[in-house]
Amino acid sequence: MFNNPKGLESFLEVLPSKGRFRFFLFFLLLSFTFWTSTKLSNTYIVEESFSIIWTNIPNGIIPSSENQQMNVSISASGIEILIYRLINKSINISLSQADFSREKGLIDLRGQEFFIQNQFFENTKLNILNPLFLEFKFSRLEEKVFTVVPQIEINLRAGYLIDSSLKVTPDSILVRGPKSILDTLNSIQSESIIADDLYENFRKKVSLRSIPEIQLSESKVTVEVAVSRYTEKEFLLNVEVINLPLGTRVKLFPPKAKVRVTLPLSVLRTIKASDFNLVVDYNNIFKDAEKKLDLIMIRRPSSVKKVILEPKKVNYLIRK
Repeated sequence: MFNNPKGLESFLEVLPSKGRFRFFLFFLLLSFTFWTSTKLSNTYIVEESFSIIWTNIPNGIIPSSENQQMNVSISASGIEILIYRLINKSINISLSQADFSREKGLIDLRGQEFFIQNQFFENTKLNILNPLFLEFKFSRLEEKVFTVVPQIEINLRAGYLIDSSLKVTPDSILVRGPKSILDTLNSIQSESIIADDLYENFRKKVSLRSIPEIQLSESKVTVEVAVSRYTEKEFLLNVEVINLPLGTRVKLFPPKAKVRVTLPLSVLRTIKASDFNLVVDYNNIFKDAEKKLDLIMIRRPSSVKKVILEPKKVNYLIRK
């Protein structure tokens, strides 16, 4: 481009040196900083748009979930306005005094000027609300009682069993919501929890799963599980015959059966063979093609968890 070496040298001489160029950039940055600081510290009157967040919603009312905006005229510094536009982009509006007597809800914002003013920075001044009366869509809720179903995974330590059914308090709650949603529900579920290596009684408050547009009368329930150490015990029981006609005798082979039961260690010494009643039903003779009768346990202690019979069927001989 520069065929003349002297011309190239002359062009380079007119360019600032590195030191001068850095000083120029520093001066430019400093000037911009002062200018920005001045602009952001000045007070401006602007109209800003804010998203509405409904608060103090009366029971039985669900405002529409669609995003609703309101305009507010404020006097604020440049930095405050910048924060409102980038971060604080919403305003809380209370529905405690709203009118729900018509198809759309109506709220008079003039009564909430102090409440709105307190949501701004201290130096921000609220000038004008637009609109002064705000309409919004809403739906009324229906009520229905649903059973609470806990989502719990129980992993017991070896040798331990659950004593009784899982207990949930409260076991049912009142649910409010649109009929279209309530009709799709069968129960209310809790958040998932895990009780691992359980060897003692378990009790815990568990949050209920939230459902959009649904209000629950309770946010948490208490889940309880009674756990005990269990062991096994074996009995040799006589087998009785029930529904036996008069004048008829039935001989069983074998006449006794071995019964192995699982029961809490705490009641092991109190359980006796007489607490059980093992029978066969004479009426089943004519139904059993294999000519064997099923053993039936018609009485056992409530604390017994599991019963294993050996054998499960017996042969018989009828004598009249």
